[in-house]
Amino acid sequence: MTATYRTMAAWMVAGTLLGPVTGGPAHAASLSELQGAWVINSAECSDVFTKRSGRFAFKPNKRNADTSFIINGNRIQGARATCSLGSEKPTSDGFRAVLDCSSRMMMGALPISFRVSNANTIVKFDPDFPDLETTYTRCN
Repeated sequence: MTATYRTMAAWMVAGTLLGPVTGGPAHAASLSELQGAWVINSAECSDVFTKRSGRFAFKPNKRNADTSFIINGNRIQGARATCSLGSEKPTSDGFRAVLDCSSRMMMGALPISFRVSNANTIVKFDPDFPDLETTYTRCN
């Protein structure tokens, strides 16, 4: 699996995520508690998503779509790839998951780690590179 694919999948997921956390982190037991649409903190939900019949969908050709994703059941959809949950396990400050991802060009497993700040904020991070974090906010 190439670094480019890992980077693309990481941006897509609640990846694969957050900035500094103040106070103690909240804990999500699993991906099932993170259902919905998520955007990187610098994006606006209305710029990336449309909502039809109570469900989020990507707006066509939006530039922020590459840094946003939708979690629906065990499926995580990004603008350019789709992942399904392979496995997950809780950690002391969130959880780790292995996502089985595919795009038009590639497929493979992607390990990701999340910290959950609160019900509407998650942080994706790489334990090997703790300074690299991306914050995502849930859309309503």
